[in-house]
Amino acid sequence: MSAAPEPSENLARLIARDLVTVGRVPLVLLVLVLVSALGVVLITHHSRQQIAQQEQLLIERDQLDIEWRNQILEENALAEHSRIEQLAEQELEMKRPSRDSEVVVQ
Repeated sequence: MSAAPEPSENLARLIARDLVTVGRVPLVLLVLVLVSALGVVLITHHSRQQIAQQEQLLIERDQLDIEWRNQILEENALAEHSRIEQLAEQELEMKRPSRDSEVVVQ
């Protein structure tokens, strides 16, 4: 018969002693379970990091899309015919030719 465990022994020592006395199979299974649990924790952590990075990239994409649309609007505003005509008159002092000053080349 086995002797009753002393109260001073802790639970971890009892479990370790039982694993060694029963055989190697439970010890190997324990190691495999611990490795599997560690793998699950690492994969979960990695997945959460990837999801956070994806969210950041989606936010950046939305910001770039908004900036691109604003650039298109600005380009269209700057390319308007009336604006170009106004700049030509003010900055380059250009004027429409009168009928008298027009020369038709044959």
